[in-house]
This record gives sequence, C-alpha cells and structure tokens, in this order.
Amino acid sequence: FNNLCCEINSSPFIHINGISGAGKTTLFKIFAGFIDATYDELIISDIKICSEMDPYDRNIAMVFQKSALWQHLTAWKNVKLAWNKKIISESILNKWIENLDVKKLLNEKSSKLSAGEQQKVEITRALSSGKKILILDEPFAFQDKVNLDKLIQAIEEYRKITDGVVIFSTHSVNAGGYFSVQENIDM
Repeated sequence: FNNLCCEINSSPFIHINGISGAGKTTLFKIFAGFIDATYDELIISDIKICSEMDPYDRNIAMVFQKSALWQHLTAWKNVKLAWNKKIISESILNKWIENLDVKKLLNEKSSKLSAGEQQKVEITRALSSGKKILILDEPFAFQDKVNLDKLIQAIEEYRKITDGVVIFSTHSVNAGGYFSVQENIDM
C-alpha cells in the first residue's frame, strides 16, 4: 500500500469486501502488527496505533483466515491463553462456549478438530480476550447457516461488552446483512 487514506465514521462493524489478492489480509496484519509497516497515524475506535507499537500493546484480537490455534494444545487451553477475566466474565464465556457448540471440543487437541470447529474455537478465543478491536479475516468460511447465526450473535454481544469495533472481511457481497449496523468498504 502507498499513500493509503481511509476514514470511517465510528461504525461498530466494518465490512471489507474484495477479491482474493486485493490486500485485505495484508491490511489486517499491518493493523495488528504482524507486518512491519510505516505509517503516520492509525486510529481505530478511538485507539491510536503507532507503527512502533508492539502487537500485544495494540488492543487487537485477530482471527486469521487459516487457523492460528496452538495445534498441540486443547481447545480449552487455546481459549484460556487469551481470556481476560476482568472484561469477559466466566458466565459470558461459558455462554459463548455453550451456544457456539465449543463445549464438546474443549478437551480435544486443536489438531484433531475440523476446519469449522477450529474456526469456532478461534473466534471464541478472540472474544474471550475482551480486546477493543476485533479483526476477523474470512471468519465464516467454514460455517453453515445455523453456526453462522450463533457466531454473529456472540460477536454482536462481544461488541456491546467491549464497546469496540469489529472489522471483518469476506469475498461475499451478501455479507452486508451479517451485522445490523456497519460500514462497507470495497477493495
């Protein structure tokens, strides 16, 4: 990216749509600090992010397009690694685990889970972090309609708890109806 400038007026849900290779994942990795980039200013949900800022200081949880779970750990240990008990109560986390059908997976090693199961665990882990910014890169690629509705409900609840912003990408032009209030950006 060169001379990229984008301003979004405080929308709680930002949908970035684009074809494969348009740069959605690269942009997300720059936001989260996985790719070194130089920029003057990046403000997401009133949080200023400097290019020198370490990834763990950016208040961002990211769900990658391809699984980023610790494959040798159980689903529960993956979730527990990110869980911020000060922001996400045990009762809320347990509700998400139950509603997203993750409960039956908690004692399974991540390497034994299907792509859809890994995606649900990864989203649960990100939600449990309570971070102010949630980035979801193709978060619903392996989900059926029933699971999709449950994930959307949990993400909307997370957004209300954190009062943050959810930035998500899809290849689908139909993603506009996923969340009730959102800004759409085409790349």
